[in-house]
Amino acid sequence: MEFVQYKCPCCGAALEFSPKTQKLSCNSCGNQYDLETIEQCEQEERLLGEQELAWEYQREEQGAKRTESGLYICPSCGAEIEGDENTVSTVCPYCDNVVVIKAASSGEFEPDVMIPFQIKGEQARQKLLQFCKGKRLLPKNFRNRSYLKNLRGYYVPYWLFDCKASADMSFNATRVRTWSDSEYNYVETSHYLVSRAGTMEFVHVPVDGSLEMEDNTTESIEPFDYSGLTSFQPAYLAGYETDKYNVDAKTAENRAKQRLYNTAEEVLRRTVQGYQSVNVKRRRLEAQEGRVFYALLPVWMFETVYGGKKYQFAINGQTGKMVGELPVDQGAFWKYFCGFTAIGTVVCSILGLLLFGGLL
Repeated sequence: MEFVQYKCPCCGAALEFSPKTQKLSCNSCGNQYDLETIEQCEQEERLLGEQELAWEYQREEQGAKRTESGLYICPSCGAEIEGDENTVSTVCPYCDNVVVIKAASSGEFEPDVMIPFQIKGEQARQKLLQFCKGKRLLPKNFRNRSYLKNLRGYYVPYWLFDCKASADMSFNATRVRTWSDSEYNYVETSHYLVSRAGTMEFVHVPVDGSLEMEDNTTESIEPFDYSGLTSFQPAYLAGYETDKYNVDAKTAENRAKQRLYNTAEEVLRRTVQGYQSVNVKRRRLEAQEGRVFYALLPVWMFETVYGGKKYQFAINGQTGKMVGELPVDQGAFWKYFCGFTAIGTVVCSILGLLLFGGLL
């Protein structure tokens, strides 16, 4: 497995992609480079490297080595780093250099399109801190800044489905009329079978291609602004973690179909008006000109385990939309519960004295 690193042409330090400038920046010397410049530098190095790699022993010296335990050797500092079969990019825990595993981002695993990060790490961290602010039942370590270092930028693998569709649905609907006379109250319920049909076009219906990501989480931080889609460039991965998909397009198709059905039902159902109740009886959807794209979309992730339960927090790395469930400190919960109960008891006692004290 071959590693690719993006290093500053001036000082050799690791480069990171900056969402603000949309360039690769060097934290060491402060220089910034656009992708074309880095690609030109890489091309020049490849031309030089091709001559060197003609020697077998040099190829062994410069190639990334894999240990017997399945780990990989960081080409910068020589430390062992983890990189399973799904890892596309990761960070060396010793020298903090970002490495991209080239073999995992090429061929069938090379994305068609991607959206680069627009939200910087500090912005994401501030959003999370603001969300936690004022929540007294939150465990104390959750508010700890060092604890929030677990926040990581992550390119999530997605499948984007496009198609034109013909929808045909029927609904059971009712209208209720009530009236009264001098003796009785009357209720009349009329039942209707309502049919609707139409054509619609779906563009980039997203389904995440990662088993580690929960569908409810990824769908909650939608929508992404697909006008920001660009062709895949490995340089955008610098500074962020990335996994290749482990849910293939065929498997993801089932989720996409469900989303198509739900959207078509919602659109057609909005045209059924003037009824007290509306329920779907039958729905049919035929898709034509279907296409699917493999994409990487930016997400800031925060995961923690509290009380034996995993909590996952996600922030859209393009729009900043945030979703997640916060844990509750049970000790703090019972403390406040008992406090409120005591206050309530005192208040009730005072009210009782004020209302009924004069009767005794």
